[in-house]
Amino acid sequence: MGAYKKTLNLLQFSTEYVLFSMMAAMVVIVFAQVIFRFVLRASLPWSEEAARYIMAWISMLGASIGIRRKGHIGVEALVMLLPAAFKRVVAALMTLVASGFFSGMVVYGVKICKVVAAQESPAMEISMAVPYSSLVAGGFLMLLYSLEEFLTLTLTLCPAPSEKGAS
Repeated sequence: MGAYKKTLNLLQFSTEYVLFSMMAAMVVIVFAQVIFRFVLRASLPWSEEAARYIMAWISMLGASIGIRRKGHIGVEALVMLLPAAFKRVVAALMTLVASGFFSGMVVYGVKICKVVAAQESPAMEISMAVPYSSLVAGGFLMLLYSLEEFLTLTLTLCPAPSEKGAS
C-alpha cells in the first residue's frame, strides 16, 4: 500500500501542477481575447473555444483532486446516526459505488473519444477527442483515488493479523 500511496502522491502533485498551468493559460487566453476585442477591435477566433476546452480539463482534473482530498460534499445525516463500525462499512460501500461510476466514466469516455476522434473543432481544428479525453483522464484519476480510499477503509475494517497472532 505504501508504494501505491507514493505513486498517487506523485500523480496528485503532477496533476496539481498541470491544473495550475492550465488555469494560467486560460487566464492569459481570456485576457488576450478581451484586449484584442475591446482595444484592438479584432477578435481571436480560437480563444473562446480554447478556454472552453481548458475549462473542461480543469473541471475533470480538479474533481479528481477533490476526491483525493475528500473535498466533495456528501449527505451524511443518516450515516452520522450509525455506530462507528457501520459508518466505515457504509463509507466503504459508497466508495465502491463511486468507483463503479468512475469506471463507467472511463469506459464510456473512451467510446465517445473513438466516435469523435475524426471530428475537428470549428475554430482550432483539433480532434474533438482532445476535449472529450478529459472524461477519460479525470475518470481514471478519480477511480485511482477512490480505490485508494476503499483500500484504506477495508484495511481499517479488516486489519492484517499481527506477527504475534500468526505464530
